[in-house]
Amino acid sequence: MLCPVCSAEYVEKIPGFCSICGWDLTSNAAFFASAEIYEQKEQAKLNWARKMWQIVQARENRNNDNGTIFLTAQVDVDGANQNQNLHEDFKRQLEQLQAQLHQATIERFQLHSQLEWVLYRLEQLNPEILAETLYRIEEHLNTMPVPEVPMSEVGIDYHPLINLLAAGKWQKADELTWELLLRVTLREEEGWLQLADIQNFPCTDICTINWLWEYYSNGLFGLNAQQRIWESVSGEYGEFCDRVGWRDGENWKYYDQLRFNFEAPEGHLPVLIWRRRACYGVGKMMAAETFSALISRLTICDSNS
Repeated sequence: MLCPVCSAEYVEKIPGFCSICGWDLTSNAAFFASAEIYEQKEQAKLNWARKMWQIVQARENRNNDNGTIFLTAQVDVDGANQNQNLHEDFKRQLEQLQAQLHQATIERFQLHSQLEWVLYRLEQLNPEILAETLYRIEEHLNTMPVPEVPMSEVGIDYHPLINLLAAGKWQKADELTWELLLRVTLREEEGWLQLADIQNFPCTDICTINWLWEYYSNGLFGLNAQQRIWESVSGEYGEFCDRVGWRDGENWKYYDQLRFNFEAPEGHLPVLIWRRRACYGVGKMMAAETFSALISRLTICDSNS
């Protein structure tokens, strides 16, 4: 069945009113709109309804067209605004580039003027006088005595240690440093240090040993690095050994387990307070007691220097 007004088709279930135009589908007009026997009155009402429906449809179509025109116009306006914004951005960037180029031109002119002045001054110099003056300065410098900073108060030659450190032979340098400590304190025969030996260790020598280790390791090794760590753990020897790599958990390291390279932890070398195992000292003192005395001596020497 078709709705006689809007021609909406209904196949199975016929509603009471058309879902499109709202026409009453239960009246006889719905079934006999085209019959010759249909009364003129009903036909006139049907014609009027069809005309109203066409008017409504035409109005809706105009509204839709106007909406499309409006949207199109809005898009055009938005596009124009966007183009205007892009134009302003390009203009602003161009002005910035022009300002930079202008500044660069000024700087280039200034540099050129300075170069011209330097070249002019060089041309005014007499090459022979200049060469003679430089020669006299060099000769004077060569004749000046160069004071050497004392490296030892007791005549120790530290050049062998310097050569080992410069070559990166860290284990041999560490072993030699221990031998030098014994030589400085005249304890080579005994092979270990007393508390009095550390407390009276020559300041020049302890500073030299510290400086050489620090310099050739770029600050990774040396007594200063060990002192910083010692103070950061408040003098707790076990924690200090963990930080410098002399202990791993509860495992105290032996000397041959140390890392004699730049992959070692900070303050790993030199080893001046134990020789066999990190938990033991050398001689009659424990390692913690020996290290505390050594750091105290270093602090005193640093303050005096």
